[in-house]
Amino acid sequence: MDVGRTWRTPAKHDLMRNLIGKEVGVSKSKAEVRRCVWFDLTAGDAAPVDDIEWTSACSPGILANHARNVGKPTFIYAHEIKPATYDRLLTNLAANLPAIGYRQMAENIWLHGETVFLIALNTSGADADLSVVQQGDAVFALNDPNAITEWAMRPTFAREVGTRTWLFRSLSTLGCNPAGIKRLPAEERAGWFDLIDSQERACPNYRDLLLCASQWAYLMSEPTKWRSGMENTARTAFKRHGASLTAAWWKESPEAYEEIKRTLFLTGKERAA
Repeated sequence: MDVGRTWRTPAKHDLMRNLIGKEVGVSKSKAEVRRCVWFDLTAGDAAPVDDIEWTSACSPGILANHARNVGKPTFIYAHEIKPATYDRLLTNLAANLPAIGYRQMAENIWLHGETVFLIALNTSGADADLSVVQQGDAVFALNDPNAITEWAMRPTFAREVGTRTWLFRSLSTLGCNPAGIKRLPAEERAGWFDLIDSQERACPNYRDLLLCASQWAYLMSEPTKWRSGMENTARTAFKRHGASLTAAWWKESPEAYEEIKRTLFLTGKERAA
């Protein structure tokens, strides 16, 4: 199947919808949240998938759909690095956003009502401009590369957000399936630990990291008080599509968390050694 169209994609999108839905609910109810700023670091082409509604079938569609319900100023920055993919992204946004109430303001900018902006950018998510983030903003980042070798969240991203606002959540796809890039040389795979370490170093005492594995893997940054609920959310999203999930929190279950990490990044022979 094409990249982004495999069996795991509906489960991943279910998880995205649930996480963003939680973000909307909290942002609406908390007076300290002034605005929402959402970064899609790997937007792709936002193409419709089979018979699935566009607002459920791609990350730009999921974000644009949920943003309509926030009731506060909301900014979506959709990054796509490849020019040809970016051109398709613009085409698909122009074809699908009007159906959910967005109007086009420029080639790459859409507006819903007077408060929701979606801006598409032909730049790498690794270069996302965080100067737009202000104190009191609720920031959510989607980092969904096709493989961990295309990871788009720069090592300092979470820490940079933390200097501007304390409200931050994220979802990253690791993509460490053993049949694919796990065949890369061990010295290259060793660098993957650094990507996760950068998230750990930027994690304040009121947040934790949930590492989930189901052939491919996912890393969620969540408030510690949401641990139980968000783990259930992840398990339910994959169970709905017939997939089991191995999961552990970095601070709450460090040994299990490290074991999942080693299983994802190392071969069986390397783990035994």
